[in-house]
This record gives sequence, C-alpha cells and structure tokens, in this order.
Amino acid sequence: MGLFTSPYSSQTAKRDYGLIAQINRMIVALPRVFVPLFSLLFFVFSVCLGISALVQFAQPILQDGDFVQGLVKGLHTGVVALAVYELAQIVHQEYDYDNQPQDIMDRIRRGVARFGSVVFVALVLESLIMVIKYSQQDLAGFLYYPAAIIAGAGFFLIALGLFVRFAAAPLVSPRRRARRRRDAGRRSSRRSSRGRA
Repeated sequence: MGLFTSPYSSQTAKRDYGLIAQINRMIVALPRVFVPLFSLLFFVFSVCLGISALVQFAQPILQDGDFVQGLVKGLHTGVVALAVYELAQIVHQEYDYDNQPQDIMDRIRRGVARFGSVVFVALVLESLIMVIKYSQQDLAGFLYYPAAIIAGAGFFLIALGLFVRFAAAPLVSPRRRARRRRDAGRRSSRRSSRGRA
C-alpha cells in the first residue's frame, strides 16, 4: 500500500454514501410526520384550555353569582388557550402543503410577529386581570406586579417593533442582484436608443 492511498475501499465508500443518503431521506421524511403531529398536539391543548376557560368562567357565576371573578379566571385561561392555538398555527404553517421551500426570512418574520403579538396581548391582559383582582381584594400594595408586567410588555412591544423594522429589509441574493443590474442596463439602453430615434 502506498503512502497516500486511502484505507477505505470503493465498497466502503459506496456503503457510507448509501448510509448518508438514507439519513438524508429520513431527515426529509420526519417533518412530514412530526409537523402535523405537533400542530395537532398544540391544537388539542388549545381546545382543552378553551373548554377549561369556559368552565372556569361559568363556575364562579353558577356557584357564587360572582361575574367578575368568573370573567377574571376564564379570561386568564382563554388567553393561554389563544397563545397555544397561535403556536399550533405557526407550527402547521411552517411547511406549505406541497413541501416547497419558502423564503426562510419571510417565515421567521411572520411567525415571530404573530406569536409575539399574541404574547404581548396575553401579558397586557394578564396585568389587567391582576389589577382587577387586587383592586377587588383591597391589595393595593401588590399593584407593582401588574405594573412590572405592563412595563415588560412595553419593552417587549418595542423589541418586536425593532425586529419587524430591521427584518423587513429584503435579503437579495447575489444572482438576483446581478439579474436586476442586467435588466436595469437593458432598460436604460432601450431608453437611450428610443431617445436617439
């Protein structure tokens, strides 16, 4: 055996390539199974949380006649159900039905903005629920908790706005950029030839 010869035979290389091809096929096939499975799982969780929100809303009203307490409890769980439902939609829409790849930045931008807006609404509603709860129970000393949540939600909204603003710039590939330049050059040469005629 020479100094620079490979210890692997051609059969070993073919076997390794076959193994890599099998792993690649498995990686492509797994999202077709797991993405619908996870979106179904999150959807079922959101339905269960929605039913629980209705029960928590009705229970204080039927037992004590306390509408506000039922509203507070039901709204709290309903907001969580909405956030889980939005997560199920984002997971489901991550892949389109034909398994055609989409622009990754568009998907990330849409998903983060939608989920972030749901989280922001959930934080604001949670703080409002806490304000109502503490004001009913004369616990004014604990109002700094909802104030901190509202301040955190404000910073979150600012960060979400900055993300949307800076992620909105379209990423142009070098090929597209070259094609645009070529097309612009052709248009300008057509204009100049028309102007001469």
